[in-house]
Amino acid sequence: MHDAPIYAQLIRERGDIPLQTREEARRIQRELERVLNTDTGLPPRPGAPSAPALPPSGSNSGGGWFS
Repeated sequence: MHDAPIYAQLIRERGDIPLQTREEARRIQRELERVLNTDTGLPPRPGAPSAPALPPSGSNSGGGWFS
């Protein structure tokens, strides 16, 4: 696909949008992993809603964030 002249022309004119999208998705995923794995060391606030349970990684529950 990258060898197609129209693709090269579009990249020159508009930038490599699929590449930019993948990079941004990876950046957001890294940031979410960092935030979700951060242990604040503080007990949960009384009355604070608990986070919903997420399906285990690799589950075939259908749907999901990256389906």
